[in-house]
Amino acid sequence: MRKLNYFLALVCSGFTGSFACTTIIVGKNASSDGSILVGRNVDAGSGNSAVNFLYHPPRKDGYVYKNIEESDNTFTYQLPNNLMGYSGVPDWQTNDSSFEEVGFNDAGVGISATETIQSNPQTLKVDPYVTSNGIIEEAIPTILLPQMKSAREGVLLLGKIIETSGSGEGFGVALVDKNEVWYLENAGGHQWLAVRVPDNAYFVSANQSRLGKVDLKDSKNYLASANLITFAEKSGLYNPKQDGEFNFHKIYGQNNATDIAYNYPRVSYLQGKYTAKTLKHPVNNGDFPLFLKPDHKLSVADVESGLQNYYQGTAADPYTSQNPKATARPISVYRTQQSHVLQVRSDLPAAIANVEYLELGMTALGIYLPFYQGATIPDNYKLATGKADSDSAYWRFRKVQTLALLNFPKYAPLVQARYAQLNQQISLKQKEFEELYRKEYKKDPLKAKQMLDQFTQATVNEAFLVSDELANQIITDKSDEINKTYKFHGD
Repeated sequence: MRKLNYFLALVCSGFTGSFACTTIIVGKNASSDGSILVGRNVDAGSGNSAVNFLYHPPRKDGYVYKNIEESDNTFTYQLPNNLMGYSGVPDWQTNDSSFEEVGFNDAGVGISATETIQSNPQTLKVDPYVTSNGIIEEAIPTILLPQMKSAREGVLLLGKIIETSGSGEGFGVALVDKNEVWYLENAGGHQWLAVRVPDNAYFVSANQSRLGKVDLKDSKNYLASANLITFAEKSGLYNPKQDGEFNFHKIYGQNNATDIAYNYPRVSYLQGKYTAKTLKHPVNNGDFPLFLKPDHKLSVADVESGLQNYYQGTAADPYTSQNPKATARPISVYRTQQSHVLQVRSDLPAAIANVEYLELGMTALGIYLPFYQGATIPDNYKLATGKADSDSAYWRFRKVQTLALLNFPKYAPLVQARYAQLNQQISLKQKEFEELYRKEYKKDPLKAKQMLDQFTQATVNEAFLVSDELANQIITDKSDEINKTYKFHGD
């Protein structure tokens, strides 16, 4: 849920659907290079919801976690001793200690949390969310990343918390390691289901419960709360004789008019982008295929372009038409705080095996930069607040996006073309760097680490330079335009 108070305001005003995030997961045999990919747009309620990017070092002593941003929820959790270090992308107002959204830990396990979903009214009547002190999105990465040694372990740990402490809201969570990737959804206050994404398939979600039929005897691919099905039967949510085979999202999930306008078009577009035959699926039918094989194996760039989409080239494009009512909900929205693609590989040295491609702000006008897990994060990524500044990474990119939206049809092509050019240059440099790193790492790991930090800082500096040039170019053009409007000279 992003964010609790804003969501409740929407509910009270009659908007009963979720409003944040789009997720794409690609299995290793469905990707172009054998890596596992986990991508997500993190969409907030404010245009000034700045985030930072940092690494938390290991901690010898455990501590009691408490929510900071959503303090009305009094959920607490005792973390054990000997916690691993991990990266996170927290909201600036949490003292960089919660709402961390995404990251890798020192064991190479990653998380992207969470995709906002909503259980149906029938479920919430018999098992309501524990809104006072159940686990919510704010807590999940901060609790799981310091202690989970595998994706499966993370699933079981989160599942136990849901069953014992309850859930304060609806969410979907992706957990990944070098061997596999899992996707977990909760239902009501105490039920949950997690499914291992097949190696040869991809998965997309857009603020809806997506997990369907289950085979709980297959513990290699399905994990769930102890009474997932029996609870549904006893509470009157599921009648096997009438309903047939148990289907998680049909029994527990929401499917209403808001989903049709807000969520389904994003799923339909992404599935059609990667698997053309699915375009025949009616957009108003929420029973989309769960896992699909792509028409061609998907790259990091394919996932990024999916997360950057705003239905360009169609009548639903709200930005080129400069009509906010052109579509209810494109994939790329201005209020995106950050977007990421986690890339997990098993054939490289640990420091460069896992990459977080991080984009700050609106994806349609942004650029994804690679941050290898072993790299030192540049200081500029730790400085943002809710007010614009000249130093933080978040606001360097946000300024370009804000200026471009003053005249999207005119400035967006300029921004997109320049960032695309830089992205291609960075991709080529990455390939060269990784080869040099592998050779140097065998001889001198310390020097290899220095090379890694230098590559990261150089990449960030180049992106800052391009962003400043773009901002100045737009301001120069707007200045001339304003002058033509307010001439007041004497001829």
